[in-house]
Amino acid sequence: MGTREVIGSGPSDLGFDIHADIDDSHSSPAPDLRGDPMAPVREVAIDPSAVLDFSVRSDAIQGREGNFLFTVGSTGSGKSTLQHFLVYWLHCDRTLNLDYASTEEAHVHDAHLNQWIQEFARGYLPERTPQGTLQEFRIGFSQKGRPRLDFSFVEISGEDIRSILPNPSDPMPRLHAQLEQYLRLQGANRRFVFVSDATANRRDGTGRVFYEDILFSTLIRYLLSERGVNLKKLNILFVASKWDAVKSDYRSVQAYFNTHFTQTRALVDGSSRIRASFIPFSVGDIVLAEEGGETVARVRAVDNTYIRYLVSWVYHSFKGTHLRGGYPRVARSLMGRLMDFARLGY
Repeated sequence: MGTREVIGSGPSDLGFDIHADIDDSHSSPAPDLRGDPMAPVREVAIDPSAVLDFSVRSDAIQGREGNFLFTVGSTGSGKSTLQHFLVYWLHCDRTLNLDYASTEEAHVHDAHLNQWIQEFARGYLPERTPQGTLQEFRIGFSQKGRPRLDFSFVEISGEDIRSILPNPSDPMPRLHAQLEQYLRLQGANRRFVFVSDATANRRDGTGRVFYEDILFSTLIRYLLSERGVNLKKLNILFVASKWDAVKSDYRSVQAYFNTHFTQTRALVDGSSRIRASFIPFSVGDIVLAEEGGETVARVRAVDNTYIRYLVSWVYHSFKGTHLRGGYPRVARSLMGRLMDFARLGY
């Protein structure tokens, strides 16, 4: 059976065991990077159009090694927002030393990440990743007394993930060709973040019933099957994004996934090749503002709770140790330990 982890402590809606004391003051004003005394943002003069064109070349994927984080989900699920918030948070946390680790086209790569940080600091949410475009960003971060983690995360559009689903007009469902290249790298240490749009699964019947469950379970089967990528192990973090909008509807985030992801949970619970964790996720207080005659969503205040769970999982899943300074611990649940006991005959 699959291994399940819990990440504690924090808000009661997590439904997890308590393993650490977390700063539970949920909302705090987003810092203004222009006047903040923390490590300065790298200023790189570059044509903005070049930043938008930054994408992966197939010949740059071959023979790669190292840690890779793949964030997948349906269109509009919040994948790009999660990644932008992650980079922003790593920059803003003074206990962490963030570094960019690009070697090719470093000026474009670094300018792209700087733009993420500065735009998020101003409260702007990112645009969706265009279909057909894969972007890889290499970063590293460390903490005093803790080993440095270097990893790459790959931006994938929802449309390029959706192509794995059966389609009457296409008898051979497939993933984006470059994504296949990444997934089949022999020297890659892979982690996956599956992002669900919790507002798309509302109990009032307005959501897309079981669409994400079909998408996730189809992708997992493809990653594990001999006809697909045939990975030996999967380490997945399941994220319920936009949690603030639905958290009153569920006892915990696990209850949310149990309700709407029956086949995905069946795969996780029935396979010893899958290690899964579950967290809710929210950026914070989002308001609608009028700008240039248009209504734009802006982040008014950042929620610093859920991002800590994401950072903790990323670091622990690759390094096998925990961060300090208020970051929660990743630990096996009691039920997970009992299931392993029964399965392995300890």
